[in-house]
Amino acid sequence: MRPAEPARLLDTLLCCALIEARSCERMKLLSEQLPDAELAAFYKGLLACEARHHRVYVELAVELFGDRDAVLGRLEELAEHEAQVLAEPSPLARLHA
Repeated sequence: MRPAEPARLLDTLLCCALIEARSCERMKLLSEQLPDAELAAFYKGLLACEARHHRVYVELAVELFGDRDAVLGRLEELAEHEAQVLAEPSPLARLHA
């Protein structure tokens, strides 16, 4: 994240959006693998909530910063950085809970 405002605020919102997107991915995987239909439906519901949260953070960033293309471009940059960090071996466990 960039240290100076207002770029820091934009990056914070977009990092929150990425966290919600990863939660969405986890809920999808869980819902598809659970043999219990009721529990699978529960996780599908959580997936929908996480997807809405992701969208809210992105929409708030667009509303505050005005340039949708720039916001989405920055989101892509942060997602690429996240992928690079996660691709590197680390002695520390990395988990969003």
